Amino acid sequence: MSNKIKKTVHAVNLGIVKYGDTSLIANCYTLEYGLQSYMLKGVLSGSKKKKIRPLFEPLNLLELEAPPNKENKIGYITEVKIAYVFNSIPYDLNKKALIFFISEVIHQVVREEQGPNKLLFNYIQRKLVWLDKNHFLSLFHLKIMLDITKFIGFSPNISNSNAPYFDMETGCFTSIKPKTNFIKTPLKEHFTQLLGMDFDKVNEIRILKEDKIMLLDKVITYFELHLQQFKPPKSLKILNEIFKVP
Repeated sequence: MSNKIKKTVHAVNLGIVKYGDTSLIANCYTLEYGLQSYMLKGVLSGSKKKKIRPLFEPLNLLELEAPPNKENKIGYITEVKIAYVFNSIPYDLNKKALIFFISEVIHQVVREEQGPNKLLFNYIQRKLVWLDKNHFLSLFHLKIMLDITKFIGFSPNISNSNAPYFDMETGCFTSIKPKTNFIKTPLKEHFTQLLGMDFDKVNEIRILKEDKIMLLDKVITYFELHLQQFKPPKSLKILNEIFKVP
């Protein structure tokens, strides 16, 4: 089969939905095409269920052999393999909670983008590997959400960050208290730290669980204000209940 017909596609699996009695549709964020859907025909029957289904766990990093699908129709896969084997994520309850949450966030974000975003894809891939290798997870979801804004055009403006308020509607810090949708002290200090801090140093921030939950609610609201179709992830409640890393 020629390269014009079949091509290696680098993908992050965002989730699967059942199709009929024996098939699944995998929603994947790909380096080459952006968001794509692929039919996994008959994978819920016989030996295929044990071989193929585990490959499509949320946020698995995959290499697919698939014909080009530039019209965003449901495509199909001729071959699939794991591009990076997670060593800790499948066995860590807190990490799995993060994975379900982040997969929902990424799916909603890339659904609004038309076409590929190589910088965003490469960022997601690197940070998933980081998550697999690191154990301090308390602020991972907040940091990754704030970093994602840099790749899709609504990153907070960090100038004037010493001002007492962050206006979520304008994306700017201000000395004038907004009427609605703003972040103030002490959450504003944590928010500002996260914006300017590298991933490897997020464990230096100390934040109470209650403040972390409130700050996450603010960041989700920020996404809702700047992305037309964004909704609070369904896994948010589970994340807040079981994610208890100090």
